[in-house]
Amino acid sequence: PMIKFYFLLGCLCGMINCIAQNGIHSPKYDNVWLYGYDSFGSSEILGGSRISFDSNFLTISRDDREMDFEGTNSSMSDKNGNLIFYTNGYYIANAAHDTMEGGSRINPDFTALQDRNTQGTLILPAPGNDSVYYIVHDQSTWSPTKYSFHQIFSCLYSIVDMRLGNGLGSVVAINQILVEDTLCFGKLTACRHANGRDWWILIPKWNSATYHKFLLTPNGMESYGQQTIGNPPISSIGQSVFSPDGTTYVKLNSVGSPGTWLDIFDFNRCTGMLSNYRKIFKIPGGAPGVEISPNSRYLYVSQGLVLYQYDLEMPDIESTEVLIGEYDGYQSPISTYFFQLQLAPDGKLYMNSAASVNTLHVIQRPDLPGAACRFEQHAVHMPTLNAFSMPNFPYYRLGPLDGSPCDTLGLDNFPAAQFRWDFWDTLSPLHVSFTDLSVYEPTAWHWDFGDGAISVERNPEHHYTKSGIYTVCLTVGNANGADTICHEVTILNTSAGAAAQLENVSIAPNPFRSVLAFSVPAEPWLRVDAMLYDLTGRVVARTAWRGPHSDWHLENLPAGVYGYELRTEDGRRAAGKVVKI
Repeated sequence: PMIKFYFLLGCLCGMINCIAQNGIHSPKYDNVWLYGYDSFGSSEILGGSRISFDSNFLTISRDDREMDFEGTNSSMSDKNGNLIFYTNGYYIANAAHDTMEGGSRINPDFTALQDRNTQGTLILPAPGNDSVYYIVHDQSTWSPTKYSFHQIFSCLYSIVDMRLGNGLGSVVAINQILVEDTLCFGKLTACRHANGRDWWILIPKWNSATYHKFLLTPNGMESYGQQTIGNPPISSIGQSVFSPDGTTYVKLNSVGSPGTWLDIFDFNRCTGMLSNYRKIFKIPGGAPGVEISPNSRYLYVSQGLVLYQYDLEMPDIESTEVLIGEYDGYQSPISTYFFQLQLAPDGKLYMNSAASVNTLHVIQRPDLPGAACRFEQHAVHMPTLNAFSMPNFPYYRLGPLDGSPCDTLGLDNFPAAQFRWDFWDTLSPLHVSFTDLSVYEPTAWHWDFGDGAISVERNPEHHYTKSGIYTVCLTVGNANGADTICHEVTILNTSAGAAAQLENVSIAPNPFRSVLAFSVPAEPWLRVDAMLYDLTGRVVARTAWRGPHSDWHLENLPAGVYGYELRTEDGRRAAGKVVKI
């Protein structure tokens, strides 16, 4: 196998042309996540927040705009990760934060309750056209039923063409009927067809075991009828998700009492058929969420106060249940309970809260079993509050099912290399964990850590002997080709008291009550990453920004003494202590 792998490495230059010809790439459609509401409110903690995944660390910034998110939330970036438009289920805004031409009212019933309809919209790139996008959206309406704000009576779609509107896009078709029926609240998700181009869309019916199926092709939306399978649950708030490899579909419904239904199916990417129904019933809990790890093995289910992990590769999935975390009581400014999850481009799972708070929980290593997955509560602090809202993205990086009967378009899985690195232990800052984020089915990995050491593990750990800036390269390959990517990784021996390289840093006030104001010698385009540690060395908060100034809102951090560390992407560092009173 290694001989074959190194042969593939030698073919890399030839493979680059193949990649371009076949259109296989690693798009960044989900690169920008938007949160927040009440941009014109009187409080500094109200307004918009933006998270970008365009580097090894998150870039978190304030993002004042007119659109509020209090549930329904979808955004779209271009292939390079630049935000191009977004929607809250009422209307569409362009990258300039203005209402998109033709997109002022995508829900005909403008009085509809989209709040808390957390999967009420879904954005898909049009197959075969890099400039056109389909927005699938629920048509919410008022209803006299017991669960009025959970009931949907039709699902629509609108089409955006980014070649129009002076490059800011225009809606060329609006509120087209996809299906008229009594439908489940939210739970819009999609999976790439086995041909590597088209998209399957499943829409569950209300209080039913029936699913409407559609396939988005270059010809538009095509109906594939209905399928009835499993037991009919009581429909309510919840979430649905496909595994990243497209083999599993999971739908979760929770109505508090009698409890939560978790429906698990195998999925056929060729035919769109569900099979092998399995059910897990949980006793009453809080607001629920569900997501699957990047390697498609581990299922994560939240229930307000608790987070569980299940192993999808075992015959009896329910018997593999592991309690991953219990709510620790943290408030920011109110209880940061567990709610819905979303897989991010950095390979982590992010979780919001069913309340107005300014933090996100993170599962740092979701491909690992049990406690090794490193669930970290309130790991991300945003500059503004967010209520119920989590961006809804399908998995955009799934290629064709090579060799299947539906692999008919001549597309192949040419691997695209990517990775991230993490420093988990502040007492061992020379020890680095590397996580493979490569896509399109690599089967072999070769790491060069920049200090003469190598590894062929998929997710290796490496211990450096001294501080420095190392060029780390990952090469991935499969039967179709190979790809290489390199990043500069800065290793600083903070435990040994390495001299600060970032000078003239101002942090005020110190002691502080709520906000730390940073001033660093950095150019406007330079990223600065900040981490705050407690006395045990545990990371209690982190943020990032670009440029010389930033305000870090830490109103709900407990009083105490904390260590801080600042790192710029050009390798400079500063460290010290601050006191919260």
